[in-house]
Amino acid sequence: MLDFNVFYRLAAAIGIGLIIGLQREHTYSDQSDRHPAGVRSFTLVGLAGAMTALLSGEMGGVAPFVTGFVIIGMLLVASHISFAIAHKPQEGRPVVGSDGVTTSVAVLVVYLLGALSMYGRLLESCVVVVVMLWVLSAKEQLHAFAQKLSKEDILAAVKFAVISLLILPFLPNQAYGPPGLEVLNPHTIWLFVVFISGIGFVGYVLIKLVGPGKGIWLTGLLGGLASSTALTLNLAGRSRENEGYAPDFTLGIVLSWAVMYVRLYLICVFLSASLARPLALPLLLPAVPALGYAAYLKFKASRDHRENAAGFSNPFKLLPAIKFGVVFTCVMFVANAARVYLGAGALLACSFVGGAAEMDAVAFSVIDMNLKAGLPVRELVLALMLASIANTLTKGGLVFFLGAKSMRRPIALAVALISVVTLGLVGFYIC
Repeated sequence: MLDFNVFYRLAAAIGIGLIIGLQREHTYSDQSDRHPAGVRSFTLVGLAGAMTALLSGEMGGVAPFVTGFVIIGMLLVASHISFAIAHKPQEGRPVVGSDGVTTSVAVLVVYLLGALSMYGRLLESCVVVVVMLWVLSAKEQLHAFAQKLSKEDILAAVKFAVISLLILPFLPNQAYGPPGLEVLNPHTIWLFVVFISGIGFVGYVLIKLVGPGKGIWLTGLLGGLASSTALTLNLAGRSRENEGYAPDFTLGIVLSWAVMYVRLYLICVFLSASLARPLALPLLLPAVPALGYAAYLKFKASRDHRENAAGFSNPFKLLPAIKFGVVFTCVMFVANAARVYLGAGALLACSFVGGAAEMDAVAFSVIDMNLKAGLPVRELVLALMLASIANTLTKGGLVFFLGAKSMRRPIALAVALISVVTLGLVGFYIC
């Protein structure tokens, strides 16, 4: 009996080879260029990967797949050797250029993608194809970006890889502490440290790509989607070493605050769709003055330095991130202690203290109480607004004490605008 799934997967493997082969064909400058593979070869390699994977499954062993991989590798090596013999180097130029090596590597990846498609991993294969197409097509951009990097930048990337890939996985993912206060999780604490460092690293990459002006405010948008507190800490610390970019740092921080309210609203609605209308005004209205003030800062900021990122210092600063991770843990410990020992009657006070460290934790807690214990929506709204005020004051304090002096006045105005609007809403709900 015919299995149409097999034909569908074979077609996917052929399509993968075809599209990668077409991209490679368009990189050849003229018809005389010689490369290890073209559109036909790539298509056949994708099909070969799927066929050998199918045979391996039918035979109950990996011999066909491994044999096919070795044969294709040997054919690529033979192609390079024959080309080297036929065309000796001239004027110090290499026989096989980087495009030839890149094409050979792409051939092997297409073979693996053909096998992956045969095993039904079509979504994963499509994602890899998209990444491959971008890498293969963005040759000039990637080389230009590499040229902008310094040795210190590479060292920063290595350090970040160490703290995120070599240290984080080995820390115990278990909460410690007195009964009821098990909030000291080494894995979570270090994850927050990695997160703060990661925001700075991603921001630095954006700055290298598009310049400090655009890079910083793009970092603010992305940081607000993840953690506006971590973003504020990182940009405030960076501003001391790059005070000339203080207006851009201020803009990025204020943008992250505005995005935080939108993100928090979406999280709450995702957890409980019935809260979409009650939370719309309390969580979205404070974002309006933040966005308006960010637009004012964007209009006011000087643009004469934004195209030059050469003087922007390296992003990797681990010690400040560790210090804030300790402070963050202490605040969370105090907030949980207030909740445990003061009881549910002190919900607003606990929310205020907890919001000083992290808004998401407060949101998860009060929504869980609303769903399981019937917490009134009015109290839930008040708890979230008080937590947001505390969070805004904390972030303003981070900028005031850790950031450049020139950021204090504009950030104070942003804190005042958001706090006044939120306090007005609190008064409205209390009355």
